[in-house]
Amino acid sequence: MSIVEMYYYLFYKYYKLFEAFKPKQWTPDISAITLLMSLEIWIFFAANNYYDILSHQHGTLVFFSFRILIPFIIILLIKWLAFWRNDRWKNYIHKFDQLPEETNQTGTSIVTFITIFIFANLIFSFYLNPPPGGWK
Repeated sequence: MSIVEMYYYLFYKYYKLFEAFKPKQWTPDISAITLLMSLEIWIFFAANNYYDILSHQHGTLVFFSFRILIPFIIILLIKWLAFWRNDRWKNYIHKFDQLPEETNQTGTSIVTFITIFIFANLIFSFYLNPPPGGWK
């Protein structure tokens, strides 16, 4: 599998999760894209915390700064290219639906591990580098 296919597989598993829950507010594709964006933002915040630790500084994040806007624009650009520009993601949904059940169960375990790892990494990075002034 290529990196692009792995990214779409991650989307596929979240899509199927939200399709099973049948959310009333959003469609499964919007919910899955939102979750992917959340994971990418968590990775960014964790990387920012580790950067602060390694550079021995404790900066504050301001939304209208290059340190925030550039990664956010990159995340939106990736979403636009992968999902909103065309409906190529629907082909991947159909392709991954054809996989054997055992492969999909293994994929579910891997996606669950990746999600837990990203969340735990974020929590650990905040433990090592708490916000200025501490937790309130």
